Amino acid sequence: MLDKTTDPLIPPLPWWPIGVDARLPLLSAGRLQAAILQTLLRQQIEISAFMQRRANQHLQLWEDVLASDYARDGFDLYCRFWRDTFLDYSEEADRLARIATLLAARTARSVCKEQEILTDEVATQMVM
Repeated sequence: MLDKTTDPLIPPLPWWPIGVDARLPLLSAGRLQAAILQTLLRQQIEISAFMQRRANQHLQLWEDVLASDYARDGFDLYCRFWRDTFLDYSEEADRLARIATLLAARTARSVCKEQEILTDEVATQMVM
């Protein structure tokens, strides 16, 4: 159990034992958070670029519709636009999933490697 102190300026000690060399788990946790943040920012950049491209294509659709002479041409342009839109969205979702999978695999390898190093150091300390 924790020893309770009466001094409010002394922070309570954690109940789990922390070794003298606790830098590896803390650095590992920091690297994991940095990798997650990197993945999220990369996804935001990709989505922003995709949405800009889609907005430009939407603008081009209306310019083409206004420039067409016949209603049938406008309808064909409109149908082609939505067909291309659905294809673009499905391809972009696939691409984002591949990027996220690649970054998650890279992060998992890094965390596993750090976990092995930490386990070896803890085992070495226990033997000594």
